Amino acid sequence: MSLLISKAVSQLLLPPGIFILIVAVGLLGWRARWGRTLVALSMMLLWMLSTEPVRDALLSPLENRYPPFQSETLTNRHLNPDGVAIVLLGGGINEKAPEYGGRDMLSRYAMMRTVYAADLSRRTGLDVYATGGVVLSETFEPEGLLMKRMLIRLGLSDSMIHIETKATNTWENAVGVRRMLGAEGIHRIVLVTTAWHMPRSVWSFEQQGFEVIAAPCDYVVEREPYDIRSWLPRWDVMADSADGLHEYLGWAWYRLRYG
Repeated sequence: MSLLISKAVSQLLLPPGIFILIVAVGLLGWRARWGRTLVALSMMLLWMLSTEPVRDALLSPLENRYPPFQSETLTNRHLNPDGVAIVLLGGGINEKAPEYGGRDMLSRYAMMRTVYAADLSRRTGLDVYATGGVVLSETFEPEGLLMKRMLIRLGLSDSMIHIETKATNTWENAVGVRRMLGAEGIHRIVLVTTAWHMPRSVWSFEQQGFEVIAAPCDYVVEREPYDIRSWLPRWDVMADSADGLHEYLGWAWYRLRYG
């Protein structure tokens, strides 16, 4: 129940929920100047967060916190491959996907992370530890199991894949993997997650005593020059901005709760 409440609160505090709340309050006081100001402010913020330059200003500090992973990093640090593992974080599930006969399938974020983790494993020879449980439902398969199934389809052997299936957030991912890897004496990890999600993820795993080598993927920030269309609102850009705001909110919450 507490997880459901926290998810509901975060939805209301982030776009588009927060704008709907602001407009509702503004309409209640429409005859007063402050009411009309709230409505105008909400519309302005909605437009701004739906544009590429504003989205990129939000996401750039998150995505650029850690550079892309280079295989030479392992060699340069003189690490023993037997003491390093790839950790793959879940990123959501498409429940009962029709194209897969009603079976659960990985979402876009989870799929991009899984594909990249498989590529890293083939390049480095490292085992993959996939972590992700079931969020707000007991009727679907845990995400760790879905990621393992996809990793095998991408060419990894069953013996190279290890799963954790209880975690429901990034902090629990770190705690669960700590239990698994601590028993094997592994304290260094190559962490795979979406680029904008990496700072909070690295912090969470470092709090569990890991030495973390970041391996971000699925970048969002535009690499080409902006044009007039970049300043026009787009729904998918709004979704990216909401992801960024969620990440800042989540990082602040983690510092308060777990720091």
